[in-house]
Amino acid sequence: MPLKKILIIGSFYHPANKNHSVTAAEQLAAILKKHHVGVITTTRQYKKIQKLIATVYAILVYSRHYDIAVVPLYGTPLSFIWQSVSVQLLKLLKKKVVLVVHGGSIPEQVEHGQTKFIKTLHRANAVVCPSPYMQTFLSGKGIQSTVIENGLDLSSYPHQQKTIFRPHLLWMRSFSDTYNPEMAVRVAIVLAQKYPDFKMVMAGTDGGTLQRIVNMVQLHQLDQVISLPGYLDHAQKIKYAEACDIYISTNRIDNAPVSLIEFMALGLPIVAVNTGGIPYLIKDGYNGLLTEPEDAEAMAKKIEMLIGHPELSKTICGNAYAYSAHYGEEAVFRKWQNFFGDLNKSPSH
Repeated sequence: MPLKKILIIGSFYHPANKNHSVTAAEQLAAILKKHHVGVITTTRQYKKIQKLIATVYAILVYSRHYDIAVVPLYGTPLSFIWQSVSVQLLKLLKKKVVLVVHGGSIPEQVEHGQTKFIKTLHRANAVVCPSPYMQTFLSGKGIQSTVIENGLDLSSYPHQQKTIFRPHLLWMRSFSDTYNPEMAVRVAIVLAQKYPDFKMVMAGTDGGTLQRIVNMVQLHQLDQVISLPGYLDHAQKIKYAEACDIYISTNRIDNAPVSLIEFMALGLPIVAVNTGGIPYLIKDGYNGLLTEPEDAEAMAKKIEMLIGHPELSKTICGNAYAYSAHYGEEAVFRKWQNFFGDLNKSPSH
C-alpha cells in the first residue's frame, strides 16, 4: 500500500443526518480507515455548487498528501459536472485518477450518443466497476476495468433463516421513475386478491412519484395492506426484514444495487426484474428469482412460487446468503489493497 493517503471524492453526509443512504464513497472510506489506510474525504455539502467548491478546495489544499484519487462517476447531469471538473484538475496536478462507475444510466446514455462519459473514462489511470455488468459494457467500448464490489459490514446484518414464507413483501428504494414503484403496487393488486393476509411495505424517500403512489394505493383500496414508512435507517431495515418474508425489486435502471446484497445477507428471498446489472447478481432459480421489466403478473407468480414452495425458498435464501459473502469488507478490502498496490507501481499518464 502507498505511504501517502488516498483522496476519496464523493458525498460524505454529516453523521447527524440519518435520512440518507450511505454513499459508495462513504463505504469505501470506512473500509480503508478500518484497515488503517490513510484517507482524505472531500465534502459534506448537499448542493451541487457548494459540493463542487468544497471538492476543488480539498483537491488543492491536500495535494501534497495524496498521489491517488478515487472519483465516482454517476449519470446525472449535475453530478457529472463536478466529477468531470475533479478529474481534469487532478490530471493537471499529475495525480493518478481512479474512476468508479456507479451510474446505472450511463450505458443507455452512451448508446444514445453521450460521448462525454467515454471521454472522461479515457482520462483516468484506472477504472473500477462494482459489477461485471458495467465492466462488460465498457469493454465493448474499448475501456478496460477492474471489478471491485461495493463492500458491506456483513456483521451488522443479522441473518435469519426463515422457514415460512408469507405474502408479506418489502420494497425499498426512492420513489422515482427509475425504481418503478408503480409496478410494485400492480403486483400488490394481484396478490391482495389471492391472499387475505397480504401485506407490503414500500419504504424510501420521495424522488418525485410518492404522491402518485399514494393516489394509486387509495384508488385500489390498498390503504390497509400497503404501508409507506418513509426512509429506513439501518436498524429499521433490519426490523422490516424480520417482519417481511420476500423482497422485491422493480428497477428500470440499475448497476449493482447494494440493497439486493443487503437483503440476501438478512435472509429474504428476492424477486427482481431482469434489467441492468441485476442478472449479473441474481441467477434465476439459484439465489433469487427474475422476471421481465413491467410484468407485474409474472412477478406475482414468482412470489406465489416462493410462498407455495418453502423448501425452494430456503434453498434460494441459503445460496443468496453464501453469495453475499463476496461483498464482505474483508474480501472487498483485499481487492482494493491489490488494486492500489498495482496502480502505485504503474506510470502516470
